[in-house]
Amino acid sequence: MNGSTQDVSTTIPLLVNKLCSHFAKNNEEQSNRFYKLCVGFLSLPQHNDTLDKDESQIAAQIRKFIQATKGNEETKLFDALYLKIHKSAVLHHKSHLLSFFLFMSKGNNKFESSHMWSIPKQVLHSNPISVSSKNQIGFLPDDSSAGVKKIYQSNLNRKMSNVSSRTHSGVSYTNSDSEIYKDQLTTSTSSSRSTTSSVSEAQLLQEVIYSFQGIEGKVIRKEPGGIGFTLDPKASKCMTARQKGLILRLTGIGFLHNQLKQHCDEADKQIGLIGQSLIAILRIELTSYYELIAHLQAQAKKQSSHESNEISLRRMVVWVAEPQLRLQWLAYIAEQCVDKKGGALISAIHGFLQHGSYTVQKQSEKVLAAVCRPLYVMLSKWLLDGELNDPCGEFFIEARMIKDVERLWHDKYHVRKAMIPTFITVDQANKILATGKSINFLRQICKDTAQLPGRETLQKLFSNSLEAFFNPERSIELHAGLESVYRETSTRVLDLLKNKYMLLEHLQAMRRYLLLGQGDFIRHLLELLAPELCQPAYNLYAHTLSAILESAIRVTNAQYDDEETISCLNVCLMQHSNEDTGWDVFSLMYCANGPVGTIFQPTVSTYKCLFGGLWKAKRMEFVLSNMRKQQITSNKLLKQMKELRVVTHQIHVLSSEMIHFLHQTQYYFLFEVLECSWAEMLKQVNQAACLDDVITAHNTFLASVQTGILLDLNSAELRKYLGSIFNLVLSLESVQETLYSTALKEREHIIEHEKLFDTDFGITVEIELENRERTGRFSQFLTTMNSQINSISCNFRQYVVKYVTLLATSSDMNLQLLATRINFNDYYKIM
Repeated sequence: MNGSTQDVSTTIPLLVNKLCSHFAKNNEEQSNRFYKLCVGFLSLPQHNDTLDKDESQIAAQIRKFIQATKGNEETKLFDALYLKIHKSAVLHHKSHLLSFFLFMSKGNNKFESSHMWSIPKQVLHSNPISVSSKNQIGFLPDDSSAGVKKIYQSNLNRKMSNVSSRTHSGVSYTNSDSEIYKDQLTTSTSSSRSTTSSVSEAQLLQEVIYSFQGIEGKVIRKEPGGIGFTLDPKASKCMTARQKGLILRLTGIGFLHNQLKQHCDEADKQIGLIGQSLIAILRIELTSYYELIAHLQAQAKKQSSHESNEISLRRMVVWVAEPQLRLQWLAYIAEQCVDKKGGALISAIHGFLQHGSYTVQKQSEKVLAAVCRPLYVMLSKWLLDGELNDPCGEFFIEARMIKDVERLWHDKYHVRKAMIPTFITVDQANKILATGKSINFLRQICKDTAQLPGRETLQKLFSNSLEAFFNPERSIELHAGLESVYRETSTRVLDLLKNKYMLLEHLQAMRRYLLLGQGDFIRHLLELLAPELCQPAYNLYAHTLSAILESAIRVTNAQYDDEETISCLNVCLMQHSNEDTGWDVFSLMYCANGPVGTIFQPTVSTYKCLFGGLWKAKRMEFVLSNMRKQQITSNKLLKQMKELRVVTHQIHVLSSEMIHFLHQTQYYFLFEVLECSWAEMLKQVNQAACLDDVITAHNTFLASVQTGILLDLNSAELRKYLGSIFNLVLSLESVQETLYSTALKEREHIIEHEKLFDTDFGITVEIELENRERTGRFSQFLTTMNSQINSISCNFRQYVVKYVTLLATSSDMNLQLLATRINFNDYYKIM
């Protein structure tokens, strides 16, 4: 019994020593360390309790340990090897072997699991040691612990190489077994090297966390010249495809972080408050992202100290899914905002609110609320005080430099359509513009410092949430407030213009004097100015004409008009050439200054044009009227001169045609055009909601009159024929003046000649010959006048036919009716 025990006590340590030397690759130091671990395991008094456990329980413990320290790949490898051990017929005490492996793994942190997994492979695939009985390996008697302790104490300092080289009883090697053993040793060596150079999952987790902050490591490297990450080719050779895929997915977050960080670092290039607000909100989001990284770092530290095993690559993918989505859309928003500023930048962000994802909508709404804050401040300053605080040109209203303060409303402030945010319509932008302009107009032009109504409500609305600015469901009250302030401010401006600054009175004055609505005044002014205006233009003087104008005002109903409107009326002489007469350069001018000048000053040139066209027609009427008076008075004096009847008859007929033509034209100009347009303008002015409406109504009135009296660009051909007809009227006036002046002289000679018959001396031959010569010259003169009148008549009919033809073919129904009245009863036989 003692011999058997002594034999076992000697054989078991030698086998254990040889097994340790085999796994240590004949490394004496490593073999001693393994041997100590084995003896320590066999010497534990509690090991029997462990060995009594079920094999499946021990395997479960090993699987849990590997899962926590090595990951899923090593766990799958253990499951495959355990399946081979479980099916093996060589090993009879598998639970003991598994307990031994578990103890060695837990007992020595430096003992790599790759060594542990190589043991079952070599046990299963080869049998280099011949075992004669089951008690020689893998099995210990009940008292083996004490024997092992004694042997360990006696042989502890023995060199492992000497023990390994001895020949023990019960153990024999064949040639084939030796070759198999060498192959297994080579395989184990190569496996140990590759496993030793592998990267643990804890190290990969740490490098992934670094990559989240844009920091590269040994395995995860930065892309050359880029902001993304890639795997180191050498370090990634020992990584599985699953690990590579997970790491590449996780490093995408680092790319998004770097992209946002780069956009924030270029904040100096962002000009304007709105651009800086975008950078600020991006930095706030990055700060929140850094808090997540800090939490992940804390979890990783706990796991490294075995306090927790909650974090892994796969779990990290789940944890960072939501922050990754947020960073992805933030990066996309930042990319869309590059090279944009002001309202254009806000519009780019506002477009993301239309995205179908609720997460994207909330993220975009958060960013939009931040970037809209500077716009909110600018808008409140503009609507409440009329101040434009926009040093970087981001607001959709811009201010320009002006020379004349009366051009403030027209030229100083404008809407920049490219800067209008998409949640503000063009109509709303124009109303916002009009509100601020009205405040500046009241303060600077009207000198009105009274408190404007409705500001308290607007201030309260501006103090609410910014989301009401761009959220359609919550912006109804805000837009209603803007509309109310716009109406109240505009009403204040119109009340001042109509009541204090007599807007309607000025309009009436311009209608009466510049558009020839005051008939008695214009008629008397024509009579007074006719002698002066017939002179060459260079002989006219403004002060002389002004004196005549004042005389016409004093003797007509114009004297009863308001003094302020009369004082605005003045004479204007346009630029002239040497051939121009006073009729060509004379014009009346209405100088309306102050707040009403905002309406009238831009239209001075238009009024000059309209006055010139109406003045010419009025002059033709005046000329034909004087011609008719001359015909009536002269015919009474010359009724005895029968030779004049043919010529005067032609003049009467031609002048009647001209009078008919001019009366129809004047009626169309003064009534169908002027009166109708004037009534429409007054209606629009009384219904105007703001000053822009008044200006628009006034400009529309002038444009309508300009088109109606044929002074627009589309009526150039009609205007040419009308001018030719007016020239023929003047030619006929000259012919008639010459005719009647010559006829009156001839009448005087005839009367003198008749008086000679009553004298005592009678008529001599010389007097008779002189009388005949004078009569012959007069007859020749009448022939010449007759031919001139025929020529004028022919030209007049020709121009009237062309003029009426153009009127009849016009698309304007009013012009067609004018053609019908001029060619009444088809007098001119138009084809």
